[in-house]
Amino acid sequence: MHSHGGMLGTFTLIALTLAGAVYIVGAAGQRRRGHPTWPLTRTVSWIAGLLAVAAVLVGPLGHAGNHDLTTHVLGHVVIGMLAPVLLVLGSPVTLARRTLEPVPLQRLGRLAGNPLTAALAFPVVAGVLAVGASWLLYTGTTAADSTHDPALHSVVMIGFLLVGLLLTAGVVGVSAGIRRSPRWLRVAVLVLATAVLCAEAVLMAVDGVPGIAAGQVPSSAVALAVGAVLYAVALGAVVATERRRDARAAREEQDLRSAAAARSAAPTGADQEARPTEGAPVA
Repeated sequence: MHSHGGMLGTFTLIALTLAGAVYIVGAAGQRRRGHPTWPLTRTVSWIAGLLAVAAVLVGPLGHAGNHDLTTHVLGHVVIGMLAPVLLVLGSPVTLARRTLEPVPLQRLGRLAGNPLTAALAFPVVAGVLAVGASWLLYTGTTAADSTHDPALHSVVMIGFLLVGLLLTAGVVGVSAGIRRSPRWLRVAVLVLATAVLCAEAVLMAVDGVPGIAAGQVPSSAVALAVGAVLYAVALGAVVATERRRDARAAREEQDLRSAAAARSAAPTGADQEARPTEGAPVA
């Protein structure tokens, strides 16, 4: 870390490292728990998503405060669009449900089923938050301020990550405990969000960004528009294959129930001690 050093950088690195380590340990222990092997593609997706976040907050793109607006927009695209897709496709909620003990699992279920969580992940709400945050940033002075203030830059990028996760989870519809919206609504939100971001990019190129040198704006606008389109294409492809994902999720749910039933039916240590061995005299 350079300008983003100090406690914030240290905390970020520790948090991302723990998120990766806990995920890998959980994935590696699935066979021991009686579940099928955790798909390698999900693990790769999760780790890649964490690396994308690290690249923006503490890595090469983490120094956008000392560079131009284009670097800032690239960071936005990576942490607010690319990373959420990779993290959501890592299926961390599914892995948690297959790994956690009953009590923490119940707490996770209450969190996922919380009305506030469901409302924020509703595609329309999530879309307004994600697009609105971008629009406010690049049409006001916050973009200029965040390219010179490392702390503000980190806050802005973390905000993009959160709203990006909400929108991605809402469109993909993989969060346990959150009711999936109709496909037409999710597709409509995705198309409208992409259109608004592209219109925002055009507005940036025409009117400029307050406090930013005019020469930096065209490439920034192109980066935002291209990122928005690629994000929409990626999510569109995921939505188009959701029936196959649903079938796999149903199989995983059945495996989860079967494993839980097997654990509950297995004799405890006390039961085994109390049970007489074959051929032994019974008192």
